[in-house]
Amino acid sequence: MISELLTNSNWLQPQIDFLIFLQNLRAQTGDVFDQFFIALTKFGGELHFPTLFIAVIYWCISSKFGLFMFLVNGFTLTFSQLLKMTACIYRPWILNKTITPSALVIKSAGSYSFPSGHSMMAASTWGAMAYVFKNKKWLCFFLIFFTLLIGFSRLYLGVHTPQDVTIGLLTGVLFIFTIFPLINWCEKSKNRYIYLLLIINILLVAILVYILNKSYPIDYINGKILVDPRRGINISVVYFGWLFGLFNGAIFCRRFFPFNAKTGSIRTRFLRGIVGFITAYILSDIFQYVVFKERIVTDYKIVMPIAFLVTFYITAIYPWMFQKIKILRKYLYI
Repeated sequence: MISELLTNSNWLQPQIDFLIFLQNLRAQTGDVFDQFFIALTKFGGELHFPTLFIAVIYWCISSKFGLFMFLVNGFTLTFSQLLKMTACIYRPWILNKTITPSALVIKSAGSYSFPSGHSMMAASTWGAMAYVFKNKKWLCFFLIFFTLLIGFSRLYLGVHTPQDVTIGLLTGVLFIFTIFPLINWCEKSKNRYIYLLLIINILLVAILVYILNKSYPIDYINGKILVDPRRGINISVVYFGWLFGLFNGAIFCRRFFPFNAKTGSIRTRFLRGIVGFITAYILSDIFQYVVFKERIVTDYKIVMPIAFLVTFYITAIYPWMFQKIKILRKYLYI
């Protein structure tokens, strides 16, 4: 089993030693850098941060590059949840009691450890952006450095092992170099987007059914469950609602009402980005608040369609609005 291979003591111990080194460094510096790395890690972990940055490229710079980044981000997140819920590897402090993660992040790191979702999201967002802007060397190098720094932040805070972060980063890179040729193939015949969307939806449903029905390890210490698989399952349901909206909105829009993100003056495109960013941020922040922060809505049969609507608005409804609604077309598109 993959979990037995990745938690083998001969393989795991050098990684634990490295985490202990970073843990001692945190202690010696009085945890002064914790807040910096916590702020940094949000750029790879919060669902709406990567999505909104990609959305601005999608609306205002290049719809094709934006589609590419959305698909890389979506496939990476799908694969991340599949691996995480299959391997079911516990967090470093459960695998080894000498590990003490930063107290500021331990509550948000309650699901399984392998691979690092933050590292995957960082690679599929900022790494994909580096690919898009590869001709701008200084920006490309900065984005690559930023991606690696986000991965390192997960190690520094003690919530992942090096294997979690490495596989996370490599998976994001794998999809970067896979998705662009796929988009070029679809562009040769618009109907290919429909075939792609059909395959993606079948894949998402199959993976979600698998996650909902597979068996999970249940281990206890002093009568307390170490990792409750229901938390990972509930997060997966939210993510897959998000993914259904992202994939269906982006591909449906590209196939049936493609738009040119470069249309309009710099001022018009800037305004289009600002209006889109603010409205999408409000929707996604409300969603994060009611589901993750205050848990006002806990029925995940309701949460999933809400998540779908947030990303479908970003990838399809808003582009349709600034093309079709007269007042918005006047100021945001023409």
